[in-house]
Amino acid sequence: MLDKDPTTYSMLTYMWVFLLAIAGGFVAFIRRLNQTPCPLPLHIVFTRLLGELLISGFAGVVTFYLCEYWGFDQLLTAVMVAISGHLGGGAIDRISKIWDAAVDKTS
Repeated sequence: MLDKDPTTYSMLTYMWVFLLAIAGGFVAFIRRLNQTPCPLPLHIVFTRLLGELLISGFAGVVTFYLCEYWGFDQLLTAVMVAISGHLGGGAIDRISKIWDAAVDKTS
C-alpha cells in the first residue's frame, strides 16, 4: 500500500511542479519558434503556445508522481519535471512505454 496520496501535497508543491514543467515547455516552444522559416500569424502562435504549456504541465505532474513513487531525491525530481516539461508530448510517449512494460510484466 502506498503511503503517499496526491491530496497530501501542498498547493505550493503543485505550483512549483507546474511552473517548472511549463517553463521547460516554454523553452522548447521558443526554440522551435526560432527555427520556423517563416513567421506565423499571432493567433496561431498563441494557440500553439497554450497547447504546449498544457501538455508540458501534464507531463510534469505525471513525472512528479512517478519520481515520488520511485523515491527520487527532491532535486532530481525537480530536474526530471523540468525536462519532462521540455519534452512535452515526448515525455508522455516515454511514460507510456514504461506503462506498457509494467503491464506486460504483470500479464
